[in-house]
Amino acid sequence: MIAVHKNILPLLLCLSIGLQAQNTIGGVKTTVPESEVKRQSAFLNAEKERLLGHWEKAKEAYKTFLFENEDADAAWYGLARTYAALNDMVNASDAISKAIAKDPQNQWYLLYQADLFEKAGRNKDAMGSYETLVERFPNTHEFYEKLAYFYVLNEEPKKAIKVLDKLEKLTGITEANTDKKHLIYVGLGNNKKAAEEYEKLADAYPERVKYRYKLADFYERIGDSKNAQKTWEDIARRFPDDPMAKISLASTQGGTDAQYLASIRPLFSDPGVSIDAKVKELVPFLGKMEGNKDPETNKNLLALGEILTTTHPDEAKAWSVAGDMLYLDNQSAEALSRYKKCIELNPGVFSVWDNSLSILIDQKQYAEAEKLADQSLDYFPNQPKAYLQFAIASVALRHYDKAISNLNQALLMTGNNPLLKAEILELLGDAQMGKNDKAKAKDSWKQAYEISKNPAIQEKISRIQ
Repeated sequence: MIAVHKNILPLLLCLSIGLQAQNTIGGVKTTVPESEVKRQSAFLNAEKERLLGHWEKAKEAYKTFLFENEDADAAWYGLARTYAALNDMVNASDAISKAIAKDPQNQWYLLYQADLFEKAGRNKDAMGSYETLVERFPNTHEFYEKLAYFYVLNEEPKKAIKVLDKLEKLTGITEANTDKKHLIYVGLGNNKKAAEEYEKLADAYPERVKYRYKLADFYERIGDSKNAQKTWEDIARRFPDDPMAKISLASTQGGTDAQYLASIRPLFSDPGVSIDAKVKELVPFLGKMEGNKDPETNKNLLALGEILTTTHPDEAKAWSVAGDMLYLDNQSAEALSRYKKCIELNPGVFSVWDNSLSILIDQKQYAEAEKLADQSLDYFPNQPKAYLQFAIASVALRHYDKAISNLNQALLMTGNNPLLKAEILELLGDAQMGKNDKAKAKDSWKQAYEISKNPAIQEKISRIQ
């Protein structure tokens, strides 16, 4: 912004200096009244102070100028911006209204007024401003988009759709406009209309298969498997080699789970099929892995997990899913190696840290668990479970002070999770007992017992003499 000021100020200064009492118009020397010279100079001075960020000086300069030039719309606009910079939104709104009254056709004044209304949370007034803008400037697409946005904010979604329909007549069918209408129809609970919007988009651009993906995915999200399958079959007819259609239709071919999973191996080996599409096929089976009586199904699932990591080695999601499947199959050591790779690629998923720490603690690798928990806090400083796992490892290593510090921090974050709080308090008592601070340990255990009524905690309390 400062750079802009530096570029504009010399121009203002030149204009100010160049305001002479004489001027030449059409080759004829004319005399400019001194009062006009002073008037223009006063306005330019107010503009200069505003551009320099001298808000109080600018405010006074504009007010002085407007006292004798109340019809100067540009000065009211400058004063409005000055008041806004001073966070005086009431006077800013009043000033911009006066600018608009002087020049109702100036779209910049109307836009600034709408912006002020939006910042003040006056959404109905902002909506009114954009209604005016659409009426006066019907060829500016952005105004339709903003008006639709404010109609939705003001709980008038049907009006928003009408505005977006008008925009569509100007621009033709576009993905952005279709997505907006689709979401509004979803919000209205009209899934039929929501689907029709995607159908129109797909038909308008028949060569772009991704628009038919949108339609199929929508049907799947709302549980309409019949129309989802029809859409995937349509995609397969239009695009016979489409891998997404192949993988989505594979589940409809019949056979056992194990046979289905075996049949999609070639598709999982194809890097052209998105990892999200592959993961979507695996998710329904993950919940079945524990206690699954069909070892062939688990075997095929694990094989697909390994194929994921081979085909998408730089995707954290591939390593996470492979790790989850190994974890569910009680192959903890193998799962841990996949989780570590996932963390290396993307450390922003807490469940991966959580499972990794659980494995290390179960394996009694407390030193490594303590180190990993410490690292996890760099990414999740507000996650109480991370502090708890840190403390579990610390207590096992007899690092009692470190454990107590982390547990006290965790207690501040338990919120409405009483069971987690009880677990933290019990471990806090264990750490305090490790320091032979029996009174504090007993108090912590009592608090934990009051929450969980766990007889094991009562047993700990009874041992203290």
